[in-house]
Amino acid sequence: MREALTVRTAPAALHEALGLAPGAVIAFVGAGGKTTTAWRLLHELGGPDAPAVWTTTTHIVEPVLPEGIGLLLSEAPSPELLRALFRRLPRWVLGARRMEALAEPPNGPYPAHPWKIQGPPPEHLDRLILRMPEASWLIEADGARRMVLKWPADHEPALPAEVDAVAVVASLEAIGRPIGAVTHRSALALAHLGGHPEDPVTPEWLAALVSHPQGGQKGIPSGARRLLILTRERTFDPEAFERVCAALPQAVFERVVALVGGDPVALVGPAAPRVAGIVLAAGEGRRFGSPKALADWHGRPLVRHVTTLARRAGLDPLIVVVGAQAEAVRQALQGLPVQIVDNPNWQEGMSRSIRAGLQALPPSVEAFILLQVDQPLVRPRWLNRLIEIHRAAGRPMVVGMLEGEPRPPALFARPLFPALMTLQGEQGGRALVRAFPEAAAMVPVPDPSWVMDIDTPEAYRETIRNL
Repeated sequence: MREALTVRTAPAALHEALGLAPGAVIAFVGAGGKTTTAWRLLHELGGPDAPAVWTTTTHIVEPVLPEGIGLLLSEAPSPELLRALFRRLPRWVLGARRMEALAEPPNGPYPAHPWKIQGPPPEHLDRLILRMPEASWLIEADGARRMVLKWPADHEPALPAEVDAVAVVASLEAIGRPIGAVTHRSALALAHLGGHPEDPVTPEWLAALVSHPQGGQKGIPSGARRLLILTRERTFDPEAFERVCAALPQAVFERVVALVGGDPVALVGPAAPRVAGIVLAAGEGRRFGSPKALADWHGRPLVRHVTTLARRAGLDPLIVVVGAQAEAVRQALQGLPVQIVDNPNWQEGMSRSIRAGLQALPPSVEAFILLQVDQPLVRPRWLNRLIEIHRAAGRPMVVGMLEGEPRPPALFARPLFPALMTLQGEQGGRALVRAFPEAAAMVPVPDPSWVMDIDTPEAYRETIRNL
């Protein structure tokens, strides 16, 4: 059961209700509103400086495109092609190819053609997401045959590894109706959850379905944010919404959002205090030959790329500490909702940048993640994993370990802020790991590239070639 369940009015903007920012990578699974949700987010998140792509790893009905949205059908589109298209339009539907005509006319949230399009495979989307973090990616990852609840098959969901968040969708319209009549693959659901096809769906049964490891939780990557969307077509049922929320296991979902006709109406969570981000971008790049913050990463300054990754993890506020060539770094971040902090003493080492970032944190921040600007392959879900471990273990420091050594990024909670303020010269997070080992949760890094830093132009060029 959830503790101290508090239902509050949701923001009118769907992306705000879900806690998403431009550049989000979110997949949708389940039934009863995936397409409606993705279609609305395509309109909300897509803009001139932040394009959005709606696609699928299975198939979706091809929309009749309104003004301002394009369709690209390509088996293997390149980042260069997509960037050229983004200069023409900020919102795109991406598919691999058209499929056969539908047996029945489409019935959905938008005017549609009587056929479906098949999406690119998850591994191709992963490559595009890595190369194009400036775009929002909205990915339908399974089908439901127009049912309002769903149990996944053995091969489902088809989730890209690079998703930052997964939204499990289920319809409250199912409550009170026979399980067998409203649940896609109801036999599998009943085998895991119990019951009979003629039994009515209860809020508790629905909560068990969306929270089961082989049901709604199946295949979600470690560290990805888990969101639950509960839909109705016309009227809000607050009692049903609250009963489902109360029946969910603690901390399975970061937040639960109720939608009526696609509009957010109610929200549960998040109750946890904020976790901020501090990006260190003040160095002159002595070994690199120039400030790494300004190095070109697939057409964008590296500092903008790393800051975008931190935003996708939901770090708030996000502080970037600048020093060498501060004005050029400021220009590289233009338009992003970040706080830029000057470190006039950047030549005195990393510790002065950490101190400058700490002094800019508001009192409401529980903890922050310290990021270095020369780690272009850090994953938002790894940052979220550090936060998860901090909250589960209660340790004031969480650090990734690779080959027995601590590696940034690392999380530091407020009890360690005074110790961080005493660091000197080039001391950083490793100094605190050595000084307070009992305070640290050591987490094995799943992939060495996630914590790889780049010190030389040769290493930089090799990293770009291998991506």
